[in-house]
Amino acid sequence: MRKRNRPLNLLIIVWAVSCLLWNGTVMAQRPAEERPARPPINQSDDPILKKFRWRSIGPASMGGRIDDIVAVESNPYTFYIGLATGGVWKTTNNGTTWEPIFDTYPVASIGDLAVSQSDPNILWVGTGEPNNRQSSSWGDGIYKSTDAGKTFTNVGLKETHTIARIVLDPKDNNIVYVAALGHLFGPNPERGIFKTTDGGKTWANVKFIDADTGFTDIVMDPSDNKTLYAASYQRRRAPWGFNGGGPGSGLWKTTDAGKTWTKMEGAGLPSGLLGRIGLDVSRSNPNVVYAQIEVGPSGGAGGGGGFPGGGGGGGRGQQQAERPPDPKRSGVWRSDDKGKTWQIMSNNNNRPMYYSQIRVDPKNDQIIYTCGAPFHKSTDGGKSFRVLQGPAHVDHHAVWINPQNTDHIILGNDGGLNVSYDQGDTWEFINTMALAQAYAVGVDMRKPYYVYCGLQDNGTWGGPSATRSNAGITNADWFRAGGGDGFYVQPDPTDHNTVYSESQDGNIRRLDLKTGQSTSIRPRSAQAPRPQRAAGQDGDPQQQAREQAARQAAAQRFGFGGQATSNIVPEPPPGERYRFNWNTPIHISPHNPRTIYVGAEKLFKSVDRGDNWTAGPDLTKNIDRNKLSIMGVPGDQPHASKNDGASTYGNIITIGESPVLPGVLWVGTDDGNIQVSRDGGASWKNVVENIQGIPKTHQVSRVEPSHFDAATCYVSIDGHRNDDFKPYIFVTRDYGATWKSLSGNLPSGNVNVIREDPKNKNLLFAGTEYALYISLNGGAEWKRFMTGLPTVRVDDILVHPRDNDLIVGTHGRGVWIIDDITPLQQLADEVMAKDTHLFEVRPGTQWLQDTYKNRYWGASKNFEGENPEPGTAISYYLKSAASEDVKITVSDITGKVLRNLKGTKDIGLNRVQWDLREDPPQPPPGFNPGGGGGGGGGRFRFRQGPPVDPGTYIVKVSVGGKELTTKVVVEADTWNEQ
Repeated sequence: MRKRNRPLNLLIIVWAVSCLLWNGTVMAQRPAEERPARPPINQSDDPILKKFRWRSIGPASMGGRIDDIVAVESNPYTFYIGLATGGVWKTTNNGTTWEPIFDTYPVASIGDLAVSQSDPNILWVGTGEPNNRQSSSWGDGIYKSTDAGKTFTNVGLKETHTIARIVLDPKDNNIVYVAALGHLFGPNPERGIFKTTDGGKTWANVKFIDADTGFTDIVMDPSDNKTLYAASYQRRRAPWGFNGGGPGSGLWKTTDAGKTWTKMEGAGLPSGLLGRIGLDVSRSNPNVVYAQIEVGPSGGAGGGGGFPGGGGGGGRGQQQAERPPDPKRSGVWRSDDKGKTWQIMSNNNNRPMYYSQIRVDPKNDQIIYTCGAPFHKSTDGGKSFRVLQGPAHVDHHAVWINPQNTDHIILGNDGGLNVSYDQGDTWEFINTMALAQAYAVGVDMRKPYYVYCGLQDNGTWGGPSATRSNAGITNADWFRAGGGDGFYVQPDPTDHNTVYSESQDGNIRRLDLKTGQSTSIRPRSAQAPRPQRAAGQDGDPQQQAREQAARQAAAQRFGFGGQATSNIVPEPPPGERYRFNWNTPIHISPHNPRTIYVGAEKLFKSVDRGDNWTAGPDLTKNIDRNKLSIMGVPGDQPHASKNDGASTYGNIITIGESPVLPGVLWVGTDDGNIQVSRDGGASWKNVVENIQGIPKTHQVSRVEPSHFDAATCYVSIDGHRNDDFKPYIFVTRDYGATWKSLSGNLPSGNVNVIREDPKNKNLLFAGTEYALYISLNGGAEWKRFMTGLPTVRVDDILVHPRDNDLIVGTHGRGVWIIDDITPLQQLADEVMAKDTHLFEVRPGTQWLQDTYKNRYWGASKNFEGENPEPGTAISYYLKSAASEDVKITVSDITGKVLRNLKGTKDIGLNRVQWDLREDPPQPPPGFNPGGGGGGGGGRFRFRQGPPVDPGTYIVKVSVGGKELTTKVVVEADTWNEQ
């Protein structure tokens, strides 16, 4: 028997080896059949759109802001994280793998999580982050799951917008308390302490103060479920600044399960202006209560203010014990008698409006942790603190301590998730989830092209849209191209080694990827003359020279004014400062890549890549924010955390130059101006007054000059900072003289970006707080375009000018791509009128294998961004569903059929992927592709045909007795040395 089978076995071996050799000649991207069979989320049912699917490419190198962490105490391998703008994620294996579980619900901003320890199937999600940033999002109430996160139901409190804390009664799962902060950008009545006694069916507001004051924290006495402590917080963010305190802020206590509340005052607590307060109660000794309290006026981070008293110390090591704490400054207070009396322990309180999270070790009331830019630990009840080193990021917001093993700590910050198993001495960084909070994206013209994105508090990163590897797009493929809070980033379209990036307040740099040299190109004035020192106080001339050199070095490094010379022509007065937005726009001219624009209150233009600048006039309303009030407090008066995060007001935040006609410039400002110049910036006209039906102080989130007509420009206007959440999109076709609303059927939610397709003037894209929308008819109707894309805020959109991929930067889930939207670009009324239509096919590339990318790692704790499907898509339109099979062939120029494909028969737009291979060879008789221990056809893809050679091929689609043909070009990979 063995002898008779030897020829067949030899034939099978030869056939298998041939298949392997064919497979090794091209880029080993995973084909579609190897992807998980799970259907994509948020699947469109639109017949034109449903075949397009988003794929995630990362980055996961750094994560995004985590607002809360909760675990199942009886099984801490199962825990959940809630993201500021990235939804809810779950692990059941201690962080080895993760599953997003909130991607199909209406909002992505999470404030707090709570799980029932008596029934871990019950999970509560409070939406809307409580961290008061200028970029903070909001939610739509509270959700409940009774199946451990498989499904959720919204159970109310939709207008709270921000839920900071959820507390479950351990004795009764139907009793839940919620600390709701309310709207961040305006007053509203749905805020305070809410309670349900029927599992969320009904809610009662058991403590309300006023429409400006909500509650930022609530904790329950672990020995008495009727005793709770709560922290009220009066705060408001406006377009021009922030006020983080007032008479509404304070500490409260109830001993009758919320029926009555007593305000805790005196007895050692601070008085006067209070801001945000964080709370915790010791499990091991319920008499001990800690409060981290913001006290007195202060200038917030980046906001100025100059008022003493607030902020609190950073708490470096044991140095705090060397001087008594000051009760008139922010810090940590402790009570040993359930809140009857209090004692200030230290002035540890870093940037209260952004952090204010304090946690007590469940087994030792002397060990406490406080969040902040660094992560602090005290072992003496808060008298002294030391900074815990090792987490991969700063800006810590969420802490969970394992009550069974307090060496086990999980920490969440702006950079993602960290875990310690030795009480903070060492840390593991879990960077396997794409949680990046992108503001802006840019692309270069390499093949495959690279995508760049500026990330909230995580710098600027660049990474490939695809790799020549079967490993997908890994963290190792992404590289950092800028620091600080990354925002706008623009690669030079003619030189991919030149990248312009910006971090907060106009810190603009030009990076040379070849040399690694980074040059500050921030527009600046010369240093102002220093005041003359009094006679006899000239000091050491050498020391003065060293100080001057240090100042100039710092100015060069960070790009601020103060260097010896200005880079602006004509030179401005020495010491002149400019108002750059936290998110400063950079725009490369579509007509000359050496010409770049940057916005402050003026538009700066450079024709030499940023080495020198010219400045235009002030294009903002030039409002003095010190004359504006927030919650009735004038801007020139003290505030708590004054203007935190809003360093200036009255800035350009979006720039566009007409791709049709050089010198036609558009800018939009944060104080509501839309300015247009038709002479290269020599003169300007403010055209916002010509738009009817909107307040003229709303932020102009994007200007988008048309690719087809110099007089046409689209604008999106964002009113959420004025507590207006309506969508606003307008178009002008006469340089701003008249405007037409395109908001149409867009649902409630601010619009962050509007984009016109560069090849189809009727194809528009809009990025909103909750989703991406597409219009196929110039804005007359909008449709959700979300297949595979989670609910997430979309901050930027672009279409790759060569490859026609649609790329979005999401503020919470990184960068996503739809490959090849050429069928949508070719869509027209005459196409839709046909019974069938075959679209032009985008060229495909026979990618080479990149040996340097053949990385290997074991186990499952990895991030892998998705490569595009190999090959190119064949797209065709059917006016009605086909009753017979749709046959697709690919032939060479002689007419020889190389590949037979089976087409889909659906009404609308159909897409079939050709992997640039011939038909697979027929297996020898008796071959079992599943094959026992031999590895099977699935793993080694024995059923793939040989790759076709580069050249031109003929595509034929046969349907309903008709034959439609077009050409497709297969390119050789000649770019692998880029």
